[in-house]
Amino acid sequence: MKARQAARGARSWGLIAARLSGCLLAGLFTATAVAAADGVQARLDGGQAVRVGFAEQVPFVVMGPNGSLTGYEVDLLKTVLQGMGEKNIKVEAVPTEFGALIPGLMAGRFDVIASDLYIRPDRCKLVAFAEPTHIVNDAVVVRAGNSKNIHSYADIARDASFKLGYLSGGGPIADHAVAEGVKKSQLVTLPDVASLFAAVKTGRIDGFLNTAITHRAMLKDAKDPSLEIVEPFRQAVIDGKPAIGVGSFAFRPADKAFVQKFDKSLLTVLKSDAWVREAAKYGFARSDIPQGDVTTESLCKG
Repeated sequence: MKARQAARGARSWGLIAARLSGCLLAGLFTATAVAAADGVQARLDGGQAVRVGFAEQVPFVVMGPNGSLTGYEVDLLKTVLQGMGEKNIKVEAVPTEFGALIPGLMAGRFDVIASDLYIRPDRCKLVAFAEPTHIVNDAVVVRAGNSKNIHSYADIARDASFKLGYLSGGGPIADHAVAEGVKKSQLVTLPDVASLFAAVKTGRIDGFLNTAITHRAMLKDAKDPSLEIVEPFRQAVIDGKPAIGVGSFAFRPADKAFVQKFDKSLLTVLKSDAWVREAAKYGFARSDIPQGDVTTESLCKG
């Protein structure tokens, strides 16, 4: 009797296990299918909005009324998609802090990062970068008068009391400072541009390190005589080469096939006179726009 009961129990547990296994497998296949269907191309084909993750930064990405987006990266994204034959393109703004951009993309909160995100080897292991979209130099904003008379990272390094702020998550630009001798104890991170400008004005930090393009655009809009951009400012030199920032769009690794098609359209747009004229309204010169000579592959190798 006990043996028969044990056998029946074993069969019952076997059936339960099989059903659970089936459910788990079905769930796995469903999750995989959903993930595959949630790619950028699938969203475009389905008439859905492309969800754009960004940390607001003039002139790259700016959110206007009713969640509308403008800026160099947003206009470029739409132009490239149009060049791929996409019509009725819709974008959905997903604002976040700069340091949360890559985690947010990996978590599926949005489909593409459109910000001043530099291409670098550690990030290439996590995301699929498109070909470079912009080349930028570093700049520092200080209180008007530049009382500490800094014109290079070396000047900042010589003054141990100088506090240099930068955006949380903006490691590459901070690396330029460190490579030129600025101590990590001199660096201060804050979550957004407004906080950093305010910190300079109140004296919490002595300078705000960011891209020259962004600084010029922000100061032009702010019309604040208490702040100024350091001119001239010598760029860092690392391994004998000027350390410039090269950025682009970032997609999820699962979208690599889409990125390959995207890149073909992107390079055509970037090399066009029409795009140079369009980019000029955001303060970009032709020299700020990559022409295919600097590649994502080379930047990912380091």
